[in-house]
Amino acid sequence: MRDVYLHALFSPKAIAVLGSFDGGSVSASVIQSNLERWGYQGRIVPVNWTTSTADARRKEVTGVDLAVVCLSPELVCAALEEIADRGVKAVIVTSPGFREVGGAGYYLEEAIIRLAESRNLTLLGPNCLGVASWNDRMNASLVPRLPAKGKIAFFSPSGSMCNAILDWAASEEIGFSKFASLGNRAVIDEASMLQFLAQDPETSVIIGYLEGMNSGRRFARISQTITREKPVIMLQAGMTEHGRKAISTHVGALTGSERAYQTALRQAGIIQVDNLSSLFDLARMFGSQTLPMGPNLAILTNSGGAGILAADGLAGTSLNLPRLSSGTLSRLSAFLPRHAQISNPVDIGMDAAPAHYVQAVEEVLRDRHIHMALLVIAPGFGVDLPSIVRELADMHHAEGRTVAVCLIGQDGVAEERCFLQSQGLPCYSNPKAALASLEAMFRYAQWKATPYPVEVCYRRDKAKGERFVKDCLEAGKTELFGFEIQPLLQAYELHFPHTELARTSKSAAKIAKRMSCPVVLKISSPHIEYKSDVGGVEPNLQSPEDVRRAFVSLTSRVQCLRQDAFLSGCLVQEMILGKPVEICIRVQRDPRFGPLIRFGLSGSQTEIFQDYSLRLAPLSLDDAATMMRELKFFSLVKRERSRDSLDLRALEDVLLTISQMTLDLPEIYTFECDPVLVTSRGVWIAGARMSLLSQLEDQPGF
Repeated sequence: MRDVYLHALFSPKAIAVLGSFDGGSVSASVIQSNLERWGYQGRIVPVNWTTSTADARRKEVTGVDLAVVCLSPELVCAALEEIADRGVKAVIVTSPGFREVGGAGYYLEEAIIRLAESRNLTLLGPNCLGVASWNDRMNASLVPRLPAKGKIAFFSPSGSMCNAILDWAASEEIGFSKFASLGNRAVIDEASMLQFLAQDPETSVIIGYLEGMNSGRRFARISQTITREKPVIMLQAGMTEHGRKAISTHVGALTGSERAYQTALRQAGIIQVDNLSSLFDLARMFGSQTLPMGPNLAILTNSGGAGILAADGLAGTSLNLPRLSSGTLSRLSAFLPRHAQISNPVDIGMDAAPAHYVQAVEEVLRDRHIHMALLVIAPGFGVDLPSIVRELADMHHAEGRTVAVCLIGQDGVAEERCFLQSQGLPCYSNPKAALASLEAMFRYAQWKATPYPVEVCYRRDKAKGERFVKDCLEAGKTELFGFEIQPLLQAYELHFPHTELARTSKSAAKIAKRMSCPVVLKISSPHIEYKSDVGGVEPNLQSPEDVRRAFVSLTSRVQCLRQDAFLSGCLVQEMILGKPVEICIRVQRDPRFGPLIRFGLSGSQTEIFQDYSLRLAPLSLDDAATMMRELKFFSLVKRERSRDSLDLRALEDVLLTISQMTLDLPEIYTFECDPVLVTSRGVWIAGARMSLLSQLEDQPGF
């Protein structure tokens, strides 16, 4: 990725606009007009590319930091070569007709990518709208209407979404610092832009719209550091099969699975939203308020019904509605009307004076138990709303105390809502939206307080593991089951019960005698995923004769239930004594983000109850511990048996080792350990299956 000259995209000293200014290139004329209208202080060089001579073009672009290319697709590559010769390092290509249209456009885009790599060009686009930087008074884009200056930066690959969000921000009087339309993301992608904006002193909040992702793992890794400094809010599209198909035709991008995207964003501390309304709400809140120091909320209202509605909205959130201190109650009762209800929620009544609204909020926020305040105002007879909002605009509150206002209604309170927002006070039309924003602020404050992840590299014989995988692929074995995977488990020091395959009942009895009973007998079939669902497990067999009889009955029973399944025999396995908890650890490699690790109960219970946790590799120490805490059933089992009765540290080690293994061996496409037996004296992998990719595709982000 050539993104070392990203500063030239937003703070150039001279800009060349390449196009046909005799009526053939409307885009070039629009960009030149926007630059001039915005008062850009640097040099603007319009270059009539199709009519100028080569010598004239070279002379015009000499000394230029940024070139905006508005040419037909077939002319772009030659133009980039020519301007690169003159020392231009940053380029915006607004022209459509590349990867997004397929066919010849795909190869044209591949050509400009190779050129950018070889000539060290920082290239934005193609098929994009351009960029804007408020601090530099630069609008090098095709967007005519931009919002006022502020602290929010925004990027998106979709031009229509850029227009929609910028128009919304202008209408809502929300200020932006920088904006970038990524287009097809041939060179500069989301990860590059995020890294640049993290270092931008003019930006305090980053918002974005995501469609697929070229460098999924890089984006996730970068985000883990950035989100501890600045909030990053993302609206993710393509979460359904239809959406993913639309993305591939829109910008020609590959997409990952919904679970992988959501896991990657959550693991990186990115605040996820699923609609434009929520994106706007959170941008407004994070762009104007300081983070709360805790989850305790006070609700103030002039309407009892509105207060009840807001209190009901707390259900299912992590926010609390605590009692106010006696001192706070005493101070409130001193100036509020006698009929006011001064518990939490605080109902000050419809006849309260405008100054009382502000005074009540300020008094509540002085309470050391309160971290946030939500003021819910219902219009009505005797409510002087214009005076109330003027008073609120002058309100002061301490650092670490977050305030939001809810004006119930739409058109009747629109003017007052816009006024409050222009004064830096987030204002909502319903309590639920306000509470969602307040909770997002609290959760982000918690994320910032968490320590940086500590990754652990466990002992393993990586070379032995690589030889095992290579030998399997050379032999054409891409699907492996049970005891076939034992050499790989040994290479990574993962414990497993002694297991042997028996083709007949006689051999099963001999194996059991050699192992010393008791043993477990398991059906062996590549077509049966959950053995317990077909009665394919016979535990605690005490003698070789028991094993022989169990072999006959087990194979007969399973063959009747699953006539389509091939049975290779039965596995005779050492019995793990005690009452182990059976866990399933499953890994699947996502095309954008790499190994996605799922931790849940063994068998079909996980699918039925959807009780599992997900993380992307590499796992940190905290990830492994948190995955266990997230599993509801596993938490109940721990409480039932006491923490000391299960070797949780050994289970953490297994999770971290599997994470390391799937990163070391990219040929592993799926890897499943089921069941993983967790006891008080260790953890054993009692069953495993794995699929290999014989040839990895060239996938960005890997």
